[in-house]
Amino acid sequence: MLDEKEIKEKQKILSETDKSMAAAFKVLSDVNRYRIFRILVDQSKISISNIAKILEISVPLASQHIKILTQANLIEKERDGKKVFLKLEYNNPFVLAFVKTIQLALTLDN
Repeated sequence: MLDEKEIKEKQKILSETDKSMAAAFKVLSDVNRYRIFRILVDQSKISISNIAKILEISVPLASQHIKILTQANLIEKERDGKKVFLKLEYNNPFVLAFVKTIQLALTLDN
């Protein structure tokens, strides 16, 4: 059993980062959103229509998933004329961690 001092020490390790990390995991818990992220690990820049084709979903559905990923600061949109391309948001430290985890999992698969 922990005493009050030990409980206070354990509470110090909890932070806003925990909430952000849990939110990022929640966003990626949807298989289509995870797959969009996973595609972007291999393809550094891709259009929304190509994402929809790869996943065999409609462009509006892909756009909904992309909106959630963008709001979570996991991906970013880049406009080139009329086309919108997606890429990973490497300014978010979780993105790099997720990328490394995915790459490690892929090496274990082979």
